[in-house]
Amino acid sequence: MPTTPLLSKYPEFGRARVYLFGLTAGCVTGVDFVASSMIGIAGAHIQGGVNAAPEEYLWAITVYAAAAVVANLVLGRIGTRITFRRYVLLSLLVFCTGALLCASANNISELVLARAVQGLGGGGLFAAARIIAQLVSEPNERLPIFVGFGLGSFTLTALAPWVSAELALSLGWRAIFLVQALVTVPLFAMVLTLFPRRREAPTTAQMGTLGWPAALAFGFGALLLLHGIEDFRLARIGLSGGETLALIVGAGLLAFALHWLHRHPDPWLDLRRLGSRRYLVGLGFYSLYYLISGGWNYLMPQFLQGGLGFNFQTTGMVLSLAGVVGLVGVMAHTFNFRRVFRRRRVIVIGFAVFAVAAALMSISAMPGASIAVLMPPMMLQSLTTALIMVQVASMTYLDFEPEDFVHAYQLKNIMREIATALGTGMTSQWLQTDRAIARNDLVGRINTFDLQTLAPELPRTSEVLARLSLQIDQQATLIACDHLFITLAGICIAAAGVVLYQRALA
Repeated sequence: MPTTPLLSKYPEFGRARVYLFGLTAGCVTGVDFVASSMIGIAGAHIQGGVNAAPEEYLWAITVYAAAAVVANLVLGRIGTRITFRRYVLLSLLVFCTGALLCASANNISELVLARAVQGLGGGGLFAAARIIAQLVSEPNERLPIFVGFGLGSFTLTALAPWVSAELALSLGWRAIFLVQALVTVPLFAMVLTLFPRRREAPTTAQMGTLGWPAALAFGFGALLLLHGIEDFRLARIGLSGGETLALIVGAGLLAFALHWLHRHPDPWLDLRRLGSRRYLVGLGFYSLYYLISGGWNYLMPQFLQGGLGFNFQTTGMVLSLAGVVGLVGVMAHTFNFRRVFRRRRVIVIGFAVFAVAAALMSISAMPGASIAVLMPPMMLQSLTTALIMVQVASMTYLDFEPEDFVHAYQLKNIMREIATALGTGMTSQWLQTDRAIARNDLVGRINTFDLQTLAPELPRTSEVLARLSLQIDQQATLIACDHLFITLAGICIAAAGVVLYQRALA
């Protein structure tokens, strides 16, 4: 007796191929996630390898997001013209090239240019993979695809910290980018073999126009504005002339691109199709989640290594263990998707859990905190992926027709890239500023009597003074991390309160 096909549009696909297609699409998405997370997790090693100051290294984070914005802007048009399957294949090749260029970089300028290439390749992979899954299936056929999708994307994300640490310690920082390039090789073969092919050629109207000048203006404008906002420090009284000019130019380029979008009869990103209140509200909370998540993901390695003195290997291990909990939460949600009711309350619970996790980390910000104390809040934060991000993402597209889904997902991933870069960059700069303020304050409190109390039997040798300086640096890092954890907790509590009054998320 013949079995009912899992995909009505592709009845020749057996069960194994459908699940493997979902797994491949998830791994393709994970490539972008891993590239964004590894640059933060292994930031100290990469930054030291190219001899970059923190302000210079910030460009390597920002330029990837700006290039990803351009990729997401044009992927709808390019994917429609050459098929989204070919778009993914081409993007994997570009990403691999960018990763190899990153591995061969000898200074920060070369790294920034290489990251731009990597962002053009990797930035659109999540959206393209998700769009393909949407186009080839009906709503009631997507569970098998989403099982593999979640398993692939979040497994790679969970493994990224541990893999980064092992590679950096064993082979050096360049190996982090080499393994990113290596991952694309089997993925390219899997996409070539498992992704469905398009059955019908697009019409001329569907292909539309590309509008490269406006797309590039949007990307460069986003780059300048993102970097300007990330580099703004609370302790700074004013901006320099160059920074002010960069912000003005960035705003002007964005204004030009948005004007083009508004005036063009068929733009590559049609905002006029995206007026659903449910979508816009969900997009706001989706972006907020990635903003605070980007900050958390940058802050945790700094807290564990610079504050508590954990080595890189231990840091990678505990971050990956926490990521596995997030993977389990996402898979549990996937299998019980239809049983999740009152989603607005689930999102409120998610922000509350994030706030509790940040508050517990703030309490743990003291010398000698053990892994046993740190793991519970880290696992709680990892669960917010299912409680917040997946919940919001699964609700925002209910009001759209299939032809509008591409536009909705393009904007969603543009906001994700921008929010992640903003969260990472702002946390980096604020941590640097707060740490410097705390260190100056601590140094100013130490006198000859304090030195006698801290080390009464030791001579004032350079080794003793270096050890004391290290202790001051660690304490300053803990103080700065404590302030940022409290800030994250406050943002999450405020977000939970706002969600309660958003009926669009019901």
